[in-house]
Amino acid sequence: MRKVAPKVLSLIGSLFWTVSLTSCTAYQDRAGSETVVEATATPFSINQEPVNRAVADSVSRGVYPFLYVRVETFDGTVIYEHQVTNPDLAPRIPTGDSWMRLWSMSKSVTIAAILDLEEDGLLNRSDPVTNTIPEFAEMKVLGTGSDGPSCALPPTAPERAMTIEDLLNHTDGLYYTYTQYPCLNNSLAKARLPEAKSSADLIDRIAELTLHPSAMREYHYGIGTTVLGLVAERATNQPLETIIRERITGPLGIDDSLTYSVPPGTTLFPRITGKSGTLKPAAPGDLEIFGGPVPTYSTGPRAFFGGEGMVGTSKAFATVLRMMGNGGALDAVRILDESTVRDWSAPKTQLDSPYGHNGFNIWTTSGKVDGMPDQKPGLLVGGGYEGTAFWIDPDLKLVGLIMSQVHQPVTKGTDEIARLRGAIYDSLLARGAALE
Repeated sequence: MRKVAPKVLSLIGSLFWTVSLTSCTAYQDRAGSETVVEATATPFSINQEPVNRAVADSVSRGVYPFLYVRVETFDGTVIYEHQVTNPDLAPRIPTGDSWMRLWSMSKSVTIAAILDLEEDGLLNRSDPVTNTIPEFAEMKVLGTGSDGPSCALPPTAPERAMTIEDLLNHTDGLYYTYTQYPCLNNSLAKARLPEAKSSADLIDRIAELTLHPSAMREYHYGIGTTVLGLVAERATNQPLETIIRERITGPLGIDDSLTYSVPPGTTLFPRITGKSGTLKPAAPGDLEIFGGPVPTYSTGPRAFFGGEGMVGTSKAFATVLRMMGNGGALDAVRILDESTVRDWSAPKTQLDSPYGHNGFNIWTTSGKVDGMPDQKPGLLVGGGYEGTAFWIDPDLKLVGLIMSQVHQPVTKGTDEIARLRGAIYDSLLARGAALE
């Protein structure tokens, strides 16, 4: 198992700007004023106020209960950090050390582990999933007739075997409870996956699902990365949390701040929803991604959800992003080969989209987001179900995080993230260099 690089990596080259100013973090009190809580030196020429105002505006408009925004260079220098909160919805000020539910940001960590296992020869992306999970051998696809797929038709055998690459690409036919087919949504809800007491229990529950008609043909976002975690467990005979700790978070020095269980004495931010048009505490069932229960992050008997189940800090996740941006290595530690990381974001699906393309669950932007400020093309972006978002800028050697905890913001979440990221590239960085 390769974890320490054979030689210490060279230091990151100098960045485009050398003016040293300060980057302040702030929060909003009940009267709406902002209070500076810390300041750090930065190597970038910064015009912070427009960005600060954009962050505060998203909270004051009731889109988010709080926002924590962080931008780092690939060498870990924090060049911008700002937070704004509505204290009626968030009981404390978020920081880089605040624990949050990451949801689909978990996928990148699981994918890193799968690619590492492939490098070590323990699996291959072309392998059928049934090589490690034979319980899936009888899974069927929603029936299709002359009028298209229908819940009224008997399910049929898939046109070919599901592979690990299908799981990486979301062409596996798995899904969340948002399909156009009520029978699939109801079946997933009935399975109550987050209540699984073990990996074997979770596998048995998933094996009872009927696959989406896109199976083995087209991209459809779903629980495939959680199945990747189960594949990793079977390939190594280790629980997913051990695989991640030994191969990713441990070598990066963040094993105690990016994991699957909330540390004793740590309280997560409350679950907030905007599905009714106004932010309020979420009721049971409001987070309907699985159609019922959600991951609990407990330490008791349970399965590990590689696609949705991580909790951790923004600071820790930024470390993972910096590893990815640095071509699979950080300081003297190499996690993945550089060629593997390049392939990770290479075009895989949604190749005809005007907005970019998907690699292995990481989106490369074209720079086009309708109605939003100018966006920088070539960013690698992703996010999670409760208002978490990240990006990697390979050109300027930056990573960014825009973090909250809210299910279904009252306005379109992707637009809000694009607006905030646009403000950063418009005001935080030298505009001409950032958008050239």
